[in-house]
Amino acid sequence: MKRILKALSAFSLSLVLFLSLAVLPVRAAETDPDDGLDSDFAGYIVILTEPAAPFSLDPLASATLMAAHDERDELLALSPEWSIYKAGSMDDIRSLVYAGQVSLVEPDYRAELFDVTPVDPDDPYLVQNKQSSLTGANGVQVRSAWEAGLTGEGVTVAVIDSGLNDEHEDAPLKVGRGRYFYYREEENGRYELEINGVKKRYGYYSSGNWLDNVGHGSMVCGVIAAQTDNGRGVASIAPGATILPIRCFTATPGHVGGYVSNLISGLNFAVENGADIINMSWGVTQESASLKTAVDAAYQAGCILIAAAGNDGGAGIPRYPAAWDNVISVGATDASGNLTYYSQRVTTVDVCAPGGSGGSPIVSLDYASNTRYASKVGTSFSSPMVAAAAALLLEADPTMTQGDFLALLKATSHPVTMDDAGLTSAARFSGCGRMDIQALLDETGYAGCSARRTETGFEVYAGYHPRTDSGLTDLIVIVGGYNAQGHLVESHTAALAKTDYNNCARAFPFTDPTIAEFRTFYLDSATFSALSQPIIPLLSSQNA
Repeated sequence: MKRILKALSAFSLSLVLFLSLAVLPVRAAETDPDDGLDSDFAGYIVILTEPAAPFSLDPLASATLMAAHDERDELLALSPEWSIYKAGSMDDIRSLVYAGQVSLVEPDYRAELFDVTPVDPDDPYLVQNKQSSLTGANGVQVRSAWEAGLTGEGVTVAVIDSGLNDEHEDAPLKVGRGRYFYYREEENGRYELEINGVKKRYGYYSSGNWLDNVGHGSMVCGVIAAQTDNGRGVASIAPGATILPIRCFTATPGHVGGYVSNLISGLNFAVENGADIINMSWGVTQESASLKTAVDAAYQAGCILIAAAGNDGGAGIPRYPAAWDNVISVGATDASGNLTYYSQRVTTVDVCAPGGSGGSPIVSLDYASNTRYASKVGTSFSSPMVAAAAALLLEADPTMTQGDFLALLKATSHPVTMDDAGLTSAARFSGCGRMDIQALLDETGYAGCSARRTETGFEVYAGYHPRTDSGLTDLIVIVGGYNAQGHLVESHTAALAKTDYNNCARAFPFTDPTIAEFRTFYLDSATFSALSQPIIPLLSSQNA
């Protein structure tokens, strides 16, 4: 693919200082009315700098200010690498402020998940409509990628959300070891929150229990990587991708989550555990500088960041992180290809994808049952469609950056000219338009192959998707099986014509037990010139 180079600016820390020792009133984040939580913020998030010289004006400061950050019991380390910490109260950081070690203090705001209850979830055509977002006339056209053999293999997508029901019959096959970041109610907790008018104290914890008990995260994970072509449930866009479930929202009694501190911990965990793509189907109204520091750091680490734009519709309120420049912001379209009534009316939207509406919601995994499926609408489910598309393209080209991906989206998406009420002003709020995965592959091209074990040996699937400007209509494919000494022991050859989805693809059976490697050669049938040579060593994980 033609590379689009984007220089990454050096990371710089915004020196925003909030030093008032009084709690300032803040706007409450909108919440699910059923979660029982109405607290605006929980303590404070602090960004520290290197120790400064002691102030002689405060005789108490010199005794404590030089303590190392990780030795200060009153601070909770959210991400020491990014110098981000949590304080239960302003008193906890008084000496650090005097010492000049604080570059930012801000309330630890609550975030919200971006889903909406559909108008008619019991539509009799639900079974048909549940796939329209993927393959319908105004869907993302994922069949082309499936037919080419792209599944997101080798790509890790971190889903910072409410977890995953990984025991569901249709749950992703590849799930990394995730994490759960939360507050737990306790008698001597350091962080005071007001829940339903009652003040309670909480401690901050993490554990390996990422099991979803909200429902939102399981649906998002299912959109990306639910099992596909297995005769059950729903299909997904990138079923070969590895999901890294990071649980920051919860409905566990005595636990609370969804604060900026939880989300910063989640971002840090995603980066430290090798996430290639981070999906964020949530947002906060307040422009949190500490959250932006974490998002900036994840971007600088090379992660592709995708976020839901929000569901406030005409309110026109920017939601973060989606509104920041280094995040791809995703709005929602309906089954007719129009901007939905709930999709955020802000000009920071970069691209749109189906988010469901009324009688055609998005259907994905249920969190409370291992055999049932849930249906909702919202930009929460548009965002993972874009994240999954990024996984497909990253499999095809592991060097792709976020800048490359965004440029491809801008070059291939279909303009959205009106909303579901017929207003043409929607074009201002839909970015480059509705994403089309086949158009993305038409722009980049793809050549690859994959192998799977069978009862008699192996099946090699060869897929070639030519660029639209190549003029290629058919080709010759040669697949060879080689032994450990590098000798050809079995081969197959076929002439392939382009399908309706612009692919030349076929599966080939192999039975020789000494095969240690496959090589696939693609030739232009008109000139016999070599086009590509994908190689599959049998030690690779995709052939296990």
